[in-house]
This record gives sequence, structure tokens and C-alpha cells, in this order.
Amino acid sequence: MAKKSKVKMAGTRQTLVQYDQALPEIEGRKPHLPPTSYLEKDGNGGYRIVPGRRPSKLLLIPRIRAEVDNWRNDDYAGASDTSKSLLQFWFGTDHRLKDGSEFRFYFGQREAIETLIYLHEVRGFRDSADVVIQYLDESLYGNDLFHTRKQILEDIQGTRRLQRLVPDTGQVANQALPPERLPRYGTKMATGSGKTVVMALAIAWSYFHRRFEAGSDLSRHFLILAPNIIVFERLKGDFENEQIFRNLPIIPPEWKNDWDFRTILRGESNPGSWWGTAYLSNIQQLYERTDDGPINPIDAILGPRVTNAGVTKVESILGMVQKYDDLMVINDEAHHVHDDELEWWKILEKLHRDLVKKTGHGLVAQLDFSATPKDQNGTFFPWIVSDYPLAQAVEDKIVKAPLVVHQTDRKDPDKYNNAAVAYQEWIQIALNRWREHRDAFKKVGVKPVLFVMAESTKDADAIAESIRREADIKENEVLVIHVSERGADKGEIKAADLEKAREAVRSIDNAQNKIKVVVSVLMLREGWDVRNVTVILGLRPFSSDANILHE
Repeated sequence: MAKKSKVKMAGTRQTLVQYDQALPEIEGRKPHLPPTSYLEKDGNGGYRIVPGRRPSKLLLIPRIRAEVDNWRNDDYAGASDTSKSLLQFWFGTDHRLKDGSEFRFYFGQREAIETLIYLHEVRGFRDSADVVIQYLDESLYGNDLFHTRKQILEDIQGTRRLQRLVPDTGQVANQALPPERLPRYGTKMATGSGKTVVMALAIAWSYFHRRFEAGSDLSRHFLILAPNIIVFERLKGDFENEQIFRNLPIIPPEWKNDWDFRTILRGESNPGSWWGTAYLSNIQQLYERTDDGPINPIDAILGPRVTNAGVTKVESILGMVQKYDDLMVINDEAHHVHDDELEWWKILEKLHRDLVKKTGHGLVAQLDFSATPKDQNGTFFPWIVSDYPLAQAVEDKIVKAPLVVHQTDRKDPDKYNNAAVAYQEWIQIALNRWREHRDAFKKVGVKPVLFVMAESTKDADAIAESIRREADIKENEVLVIHVSERGADKGEIKAADLEKAREAVRSIDNAQNKIKVVVSVLMLREGWDVRNVTVILGLRPFSSDANILHE
């Protein structure tokens, strides 16, 4: 019997598309509750339900999870009144949005913010190395390596490194740790499961803790970093004019008069005097150039230089955040900021070192968010403190279930002049699948999008031109995003396509959106956790030289 793809409609579930394979579903599973079972493949094309929570093989997760579970069940013992009030409001109160719909935070979001609060406030950690030593699970990584603090080594450059076993490979890895007196916490959350909401919860908690708790060492100033223009635009949609705090039940109503907060975007000045501020910028500025040629990394990332007239048009973000003694850094898609040789990471380290000299404590914290928080060797960061994997998000029906619905015995052509000709069979199969979704989803007002990953921009152009010749697709309904394939800008969106990319991120999920097909190279890395992309055609390897994008 064919399995079914379902869409939730006003409290009911309606079958729209038939599939001949099992969907990973647990009947009655509610995403706001702690999971009590999980799925594993049964070897016969289906799934079996396993009691308990899906285990995590990440370095610190088993022990941290156990402590946070106990802390939650103990009514957050040891937390401040401010933290308890926020946790009760967020997770113990019934919420309704402006449109009257019921709202609940996902359990993955809840556990992520609970973990941050627990480690900082209840356990009092102020150095990531101390967290690693405390929670490292010897049962996963070998009893003989981990007994004392001696496994934290220091190289000749003064960088602290953790020697550890990698369970997937059995190999010993030496991973750089954050500098001393920096609590750097990694939050691993599946793309589309609401990382941005956790960022906003962390900001609200830190802000009100600083405001209400005597002697608080938390921050009221924040630097939010995006790796590229696509993610920047998505974050801008949430944080510009503080929309996420207005639209979601993050600020308790009785505290709204104490919420004196403003978000400053890259290129903006800070003309006001708010009690708390968040500065939003993107790493892509590192690669931008001026008419005068290359500019130094700090100018490129964080703001314009002084002009020939000696006047700075807008104060750089770096200049603004350096004024604060309390600063928290929040990295979205943090797998981009993992290499201690990157100029961007060097700037973050300098911010921390300068604050240590100035205040003795450095950055309040650095929070890393990513679905794939790995280094270039494909090894997970050792400072990950919460784990909400893709499989769990699928079972919770938060993200779409990835199904391979077509396979072929034909091999990829080794050489070809025109990708559209060489891959015509694949393209037609994907278009037919998209048409099936288009016709099925009309009744619920959803416009599905076909996403094609091409090997090169030349291939993308050829494929897009071929698709535009289809009878039911107009020229302006196919969006092509080019990326640079050479030099320092490799993998970045070309300047001429930036506005198209921005508009795509802003509108592709809107009912009025005209785009039916997106053709590009590497654009699924991050920032494309969009609902309307329902069919993906991969005409390039599903792998990455960076070893961080496979999920």
C-alpha cells in the first residue's frame, strides 16, 4: 500500500501526495514535549520504534542532558528569580500569537536555552575547557585518554588543544579550544528547527538578567554574525526593528516597559541611547572591495573606512562594540568560523583579548549555532552542549522528511558540452515530480519550488535555459543564482546576483512568489530552510571538500 505525504490543515491531516515508501513518523509525537522514543530502520524499507531518547555520540551531550533533565524536573533549582520567571513564561504558559493561533516553543529550543542558562548560572562555568573536562563522556571516547586536566595541551603558539578519540573513525584528533576565560558554547540544531528563536531567547535572558540581578556578569550588548548575505538577509527579517521579539512570546508582558532594546544593522549608525543593543553583520564583507582596491579585514567586515575628507560616513560595528565592557557574540551557521587561521576568527579573538586586558573577563560568551558544527576535518566542535539532530526534527514534523524518490542505474556523464542535454532525463523526472506537487498543493494554497544544484555556473545557465522552454514555465519563473568559482571569492554569490538572492530569501515562501524553479551552485549550504522547496535535483556530488555539509 502506498504511503502518504501529509499536510496539516486546521487541525486535520489531508493526504496530498502518494509515496511507495515509509515515512519516518511516530503517531502522536508532539514537538514541544521531550521525546520518549525514536525511529530506526528495520532493514525492510520501514522503521521500528525504539523506547527512550535517541542517543547522542557528541563529546559532552550525554552527561549534560542528564543534568539538565534533572534540573528541569527540580523546578530549576539554583537559578535566579529572573531566569525562573523567564523559563516559566516561555515554557509553562499558554501562548497565542497576534492571529489567535496557539504557540508553543519546540522542545529542542527549550533544551538549548535551558542548557545555556544551567551551565552559566547554576554551574558557573566561565571557560569552555572546564566544561569539556567536566562533561566529557569516557564511555564514548576511551577510558585511557581522559583522567586529568592534562589532556588540555598547549602548543608553541599558546593555543590550547584537546586530544580526543573520534568514535566514528577511531582516530585521535587534536582540536583547538577557545582561549582562556571564554565560555564558547555550541548549539547543534537541524536546519529549519528554529535556531534564530534560541538566539532571541538567549538575548532576552542575558538582557533581563543583567537588568534585574545584582552583580550579574551577563551582557546587554550583542554582536550577531552571519556567514554570508543569504543568512544575513534571513536574520535581518527577524531582528530588524526587533520583529522576532514583537511577533513571538519572548518578552513577558509585565517586563515590556523594561525592554529598552534596539538592533543595529551593518551600515547603520547608532543615533539613540538604548539600554541594550544587538549589532547584526555578515562575514561576506570580508571579500568586498572598494574603488581603491582591497581593504583590510577589519574595515571590510565591520564597516567603511575614513574617506579622503577625513569623515567616516557610518561608524564601524567594530568601533561600536569595542566601547562595551559586556559583549556577547552570537554566530549563526558557525561552521564558517571554526578555523583559527581565518581573519574573522582572529578578529573575534582580538575582541576577547582586548576585553580581558580591559576588564579581566573577556567576552561574556560566544554562542555558536549550526546544524553541522564541524571543523575542516569533519570532526564536531568539542564545545557543543546541546544536540537536536535532523532525524529528531523529522520525527517531530518540524522539517520535511527527505526521501529519495528516484534512482537510476545510469552513470553521470564523464564529459559533456551541455549539462541540459547530458542530464535531460534527470531534469524531466524532477519537473514531473514538481508538477505532481504543484497540482496536489493547489488546494492548500502552497506553491512548491524545484531546486536544482548544478556543478558550475555554466551548467546552471544551460539547465535554466532548458527549463524555461517548458510549456508551463515562464522565463521570469526560473531564478538563476551565480557564484564565483575562482580566487578568494570562490563559493560566494556574484555581486550582480546579490539582490536576486536577497529577494529570493525574503519572498520564496510567500504565496505571491512567482518563482517555480531555482538553479544554482552550492546554495543549499545554509539559509535555504524554506518550506516551499519540496523537490531537489542534485546534479553535483552530495559531498563537500570542507567535510561539514553532508547532513
